[in-house]
Amino acid sequence: MEPINYEDKICQRFNNSLDEEGQVTIAGFSAMPSRILFEMDYEAYKQELIDFREQEFEELKNVIYNSFPSCIAYNFRLSEKGEGASDPVRKLLHLKDTWESIVFILYSLVWGEIRSKSIDLKSCQAFKQFDTLNNPIFESFNSKRLLSDAIKIKIQNIKAIVTFSKDNNLSLISEMISIELLDKLIELQDIRNDISHHAAPTKEQAIEELKVVIPLFQEMLEESRFLEDVRILRFESFGSKCKCEVFNGHSLNKEFEEFDFASNQSKVIGFGNEKLFVDWNNTVFSLTPFLHFDKDNTGHESYLAFFKGKKDGKYWFEPVKVRTEKSFDHLTSVFDSEKDALLNLIVP
Repeated sequence: MEPINYEDKICQRFNNSLDEEGQVTIAGFSAMPSRILFEMDYEAYKQELIDFREQEFEELKNVIYNSFPSCIAYNFRLSEKGEGASDPVRKLLHLKDTWESIVFILYSLVWGEIRSKSIDLKSCQAFKQFDTLNNPIFESFNSKRLLSDAIKIKIQNIKAIVTFSKDNNLSLISEMISIELLDKLIELQDIRNDISHHAAPTKEQAIEELKVVIPLFQEMLEESRFLEDVRILRFESFGSKCKCEVFNGHSLNKEFEEFDFASNQSKVIGFGNEKLFVDWNNTVFSLTPFLHFDKDNTGHESYLAFFKGKKDGKYWFEPVKVRTEKSFDHLTSVFDSEKDALLNLIVP
């Protein structure tokens, strides 16, 4: 481990676990147990912190497997328990698929909330590049940025919106997406691009890369915990309640539940059978066109499909399991409508 900063976020969680009983007083001197351990026996503090992080991550794994959006849970489980998880090259690819899945989910959440709440983002600017003096250059949103297939542009777009919301007291639910999380996603993407952008890594290269990636990846996942409360759904039918297909957890088998959306019931029904939507903090909104779904030929499985880009007038998606891009041409007009609604909100 690198030198420990007592004030780091991970240390704060560990310190809180040690300090549940409050201060310890000895001969009139009072201090928190974590501070005493840190100052008096740094090596013991470090070892206990390592054990705490391992236990915390084991607990998080189960949360991800069972509750995270299915594309994230599916890829993460492959990295831990799937065929080839012990192969460093394949494990690295599964980890990459996992953090890119998180980016795709965040992207659909942010834009879905913006459209649902008709937030005017015409004055919002996103990072474009650094100039020759290493000063940041920003630009307004446009169609090219909105529909970009570049992971880092997606992250910078999210970052711009979250920052804009905080600066302007918009109180978007998307503010739960921390800047720390976005910075870690950028760093992970940079590591991949720097080390093995042009070719598949060798086993030795993958082992070295994993030494850098895994600690950062685990910290990133901790920042993503709020995703266990992001429920991705598709409306199926209505009886006394809304029957919806659920896209959470690592299994890709079709699963349905019944929900009472109260005042949002008519909104959910209005989404119809072809749109994915989210139930997040008792707020529902469509995730089209940035997230869609596909199913296997047997009808037993269905899985999320990420929007990858628009080419030749078609919206292209990559299903999480099949990985071969496909378009859903019968929905092009629906995708265009949702995209145009966003452009009206973001282009100056």
